[in-house]
Amino acid sequence: MDALLHNTLLFDFYGDLLTEKQKNIYHMYHCEDLSLAEIGSRLNISRQAVNFSIKQAQRSFLAFEEVLGLVEQHIAAQNHVGALRQALENKDYVAGNKILTELSKLV
Repeated sequence: MDALLHNTLLFDFYGDLLTEKQKNIYHMYHCEDLSLAEIGSRLNISRQAVNFSIKQAQRSFLAFEEVLGLVEQHIAAQNHVGALRQALENKDYVAGNKILTELSKLV
């Protein structure tokens, strides 16, 4: 998975666990594609403070994911759904039932 998608998923799942300031900075950087200087200018803080906030948010996301594993579970479920869809298109109902059983365990 590419880093941008992974960061987006981490933000989607854990963004509300950040402080409002961290969440705002992370959103501006990753979603609005603003530079550190642009964010610093908007918030009247230094580039270094913006960079520190982004790095801290990323460390927090990784810590949350290590404990909760929500992104990993989401990706696994999406993979199972894709495989189930393929099995049903191929009318392979035995494989579909196996995949459905595995998917049910995830949920």
